[in-house]
Amino acid sequence: MPFYRDRVYPHLVRVLGNPKPVQEIRQGLVPLAQGEVLEIGVGPGVNFAHYDPGRVSKVYALEPNPGMVPRAEEQRRRTQLNVEFLDLPGEQIPLGDASVDTVVTTFTMCTIPGIEEAIRGIGRVLRPGGQFIFFEHGLSPDPNVRRWQKRTEHFSNGRSRDATSLATSHLSSGTVVSSLNS
Repeated sequence: MPFYRDRVYPHLVRVLGNPKPVQEIRQGLVPLAQGEVLEIGVGPGVNFAHYDPGRVSKVYALEPNPGMVPRAEEQRRRTQLNVEFLDLPGEQIPLGDASVDTVVTTFTMCTIPGIEEAIRGIGRVLRPGGQFIFFEHGLSPDPNVRRWQKRTEHFSNGRSRDATSLATSHLSSGTVVSSLNS
């Protein structure tokens, strides 16, 4: 499975993971980040272009898939961002308590097996008054798409749809900025 994980999957995410409607939402959400930022599941680095380097002092880029990091590094070189790559899963945030101002995650929550543990970790690393910005997919209003989502739900256990309620129940202070894409 390493060949698929390290070579095929990163390529598919880079090619298919940022269609125009998704990119437009990213352009509206990611620039809200400020200060020291933790991005969980940075993938191929598509969000890097949307951070405002005048508002962001550092991005900790958490990405457990080693095949994604070279693509993300390529995107980072096209920016003025100070990025430090961290190669652990979302449940194992290797930062100190109250150490970041903003946490960003886009289309990642459905891939984290221990989503509640990850959200508790987000609450732990966010400074008081910090913000959690996320963009995830939810159930489609289209019945045909919804049937397909239900058939594939066992892969994500419905985690993305519960992201807002999980975040608001596990984060004691700060702001949750979200966009659920059907």
